[in-house]
Amino acid sequence: MNLTPSTLPRIVIIGGGAGGLELATRLGHRLGRKQAQILLVDRNPSHLWKPRLHEVAAGLIGSGDDETNYLAHGCVHGFDFALGSLLSIDSVGKTVTLDRVLSSADNTEVLGERTLPYDMLVLALGSRVNDFGIPGVLEYCHMLDSPAQALKLQRAFLESAIQVGAGRLDRVRVGIVGAGATGVELAAELYHAVHAMERWGGLGASGKLDITLVDMASRILPAIDPKTSRHATKVLEKLGVRILLGESVERVTADALHLKSGATVPCEIKVWASGVSGHDTVAGLKGLSLTPGNRIKVDHHLACDGAADIFAIGDCAAAPAHIGNALVPPTAQVAHQQAAYLAKLIERRLSGRTVGPFKYRPRGTLVSLGEGGAAGEFPTFRYSQSIFPANGSLAKVLYVSLYHMHRVALHGWLRAAALFLADRLRRTTLPPVKLH
Repeated sequence: MNLTPSTLPRIVIIGGGAGGLELATRLGHRLGRKQAQILLVDRNPSHLWKPRLHEVAAGLIGSGDDETNYLAHGCVHGFDFALGSLLSIDSVGKTVTLDRVLSSADNTEVLGERTLPYDMLVLALGSRVNDFGIPGVLEYCHMLDSPAQALKLQRAFLESAIQVGAGRLDRVRVGIVGAGATGVELAAELYHAVHAMERWGGLGASGKLDITLVDMASRILPAIDPKTSRHATKVLEKLGVRILLGESVERVTADALHLKSGATVPCEIKVWASGVSGHDTVAGLKGLSLTPGNRIKVDHHLACDGAADIFAIGDCAAAPAHIGNALVPPTAQVAHQQAAYLAKLIERRLSGRTVGPFKYRPRGTLVSLGEGGAAGEFPTFRYSQSIFPANGSLAKVLYVSLYHMHRVALHGWLRAAALFLADRLRRTTLPPVKLH
């Protein structure tokens, strides 16, 4: 990381998720190190596309297989990287303070607190699931907000399958709270993973897996068209997933989910995939206007309310939709469009030009259903309320293409194609599921 004084405009991006890393890459290409000094900050040294975390949790990919190293990527694409977590913002003095970095081996200090200047600041902090203050959630439930959490869940699932194979457990029992995309995709992929474990590792747990999906909504995937939801329901039920709708969790214990209706869902592995909230760090940042869920309020240009030269994108931003009073959804699709828009805005602003407001263009929704394909829908025309459904194998092909388009945004077409080919070759020599 280059911290030497510079006369170039200093653009600091906090958060290397889908939006933050794409923004840093685009600005690096457009402005390089000649027209601006671009610095990406993240508490982790590498990036993994968040929509793939359920595959990491099921053991279908290793977290290292698809990670992008920030230092190496920045060296190639014209930006610098700093390791650390955001501690505070001084919007008057235009500085950010990063918390100290501790060693994962012995908890000793690797880097101390640092204060970095900025001319423009972009917050791309992401989000976490909302535990809603329910007792036991933080203590007993797995989350899927980071690769580390996904790996922890993968390890717990594998160990349970090993215990079933050894006769120490009767069944692998999993309770998932939240029937949105994350919960539905995880349920489907766990069934795929347990069959792969039996075929490739001899673990006889494929007929001994119980998954219960719990949601207070009246149907799974409540944000999409009912026809698409019904298709996904049929696929999950065919796999054997038990779906409990219109139910909410009152408390969580070590061995069960306890519902407000009085019912109990016995499960050793519990996953919380319900609700979206901003990180606790956001609540302590001065000068920002926040929603009750700790998301940062921004205007139609993604500028933070009441804070000059500070922008927010991705899940951490509560951005208004250009039609009606709704907010744009916290999805990777939105983060991608916001990164492209803000890169253009920053480039034009540095040359004294302006750009119109951000307009989210819905491109459709796709949800993976494991080997059973995918469920999806697409608007037939821009701003149209009519939906074109795409389910099964075609939807699966389109779903897989989303990740490759993310790779194209980061690496370009040639390198993305090479990475795709490397993936296919790796799968011919390795088991399709992690057994360690």
